[in-house]
Amino acid sequence: MEKMKAVVFYGPRDMRFEEVERPEPKEGEVCIKVKYASICGSDIEEYKIGSDRALPPLIFGHEFSGEIVEVGQGVSKERIGQRVSVNPILYCGKCFYCKKGLINLCNNRRSVGRTLGVEKKRCDGGFAEYVCVPEFSVVPLKEGVTFEEGALLEPLAVCYCAAKAVSFEKGENVLVIGSGPIGLMIIQFLKIFGSGKIVATDIMDFRLDAAKACGANEVVNVKNESIEKALEYTGGIGYDRVIVTAGAPGVINDSIKLVRNGGSIILVSLIREEVSINPVSIVGRQLTVYGSYMFTTEMKDVMDYLADKRLDVKNIITSTYNLSETPKVFKDLASGNSKDIKVLIKID
Repeated sequence: MEKMKAVVFYGPRDMRFEEVERPEPKEGEVCIKVKYASICGSDIEEYKIGSDRALPPLIFGHEFSGEIVEVGQGVSKERIGQRVSVNPILYCGKCFYCKKGLINLCNNRRSVGRTLGVEKKRCDGGFAEYVCVPEFSVVPLKEGVTFEEGALLEPLAVCYCAAKAVSFEKGENVLVIGSGPIGLMIIQFLKIFGSGKIVATDIMDFRLDAAKACGANEVVNVKNESIEKALEYTGGIGYDRVIVTAGAPGVINDSIKLVRNGGSIILVSLIREEVSINPVSIVGRQLTVYGSYMFTTEMKDVMDYLADKRLDVKNIITSTYNLSETPKVFKDLASGNSKDIKVLIKID
């Protein structure tokens, strides 16, 4: 079998750069030569603690772009040479949710770079020279959209859906809790959609500086000040919507304090701990609490924003490393000391 270079996860904090068998496209699949892969915050969490979503050995990477170099039976050879990104949601297409177009909620779904699904089958991702995926999952890149931008189409689609959730209206004042990559991309979409005042929080000044560069009007470092300081920017009324992208359990109750009566709370981050809340606050103040998970077809919508240059991801991508450096990069990011925001891995 032909070999390729890849980075393989063997368990918590155990990631290795090595040679593995190069995959061959099966019926209905394409083989992609990966150009760039992006490190997601969920990748770092799985790297640190592991879960049944990432059973080793596994190649991470669900945010990537590349070029189709080979196709399986039933796929037109005209696909070869296409520049593409990939929707990592491998849905069944037959269940109740898929028939409604809600592929992100498919109970039978698998995911590129994860071990989702009832059978927990390994589905290797983009931290490798080559990856094979079903043809239906590829998203061709428009002319003018770079491979670097293509590697961010997946998280951008997540942010697009979160920013416009629950009937977004122009002029809304929005609080974004957490100024990591997801929070920063959401801020950009809020500006595009015509929001009113945007306030961002975080515990790192360099991320808050990035939030301002992305369009936040005000920022609050919650390591140094109470998050309730953010209320000052609304005259004490609270925000029309609060979007939660931070992973600390306490931010859910913070969001209830900071949203106005009749406002909306959008939960994006995958908070892994149980949280106690008082439902009276939700009912008595008529709040909407909405979970925004992934997306369906929105990668194509985001593509238009990139092609038209309405989105700029340059100030979010802070570093680019080679594939061989990936284990060290994961170690650095997991330490909590890194000043990187969004990291790309270049695969030569």
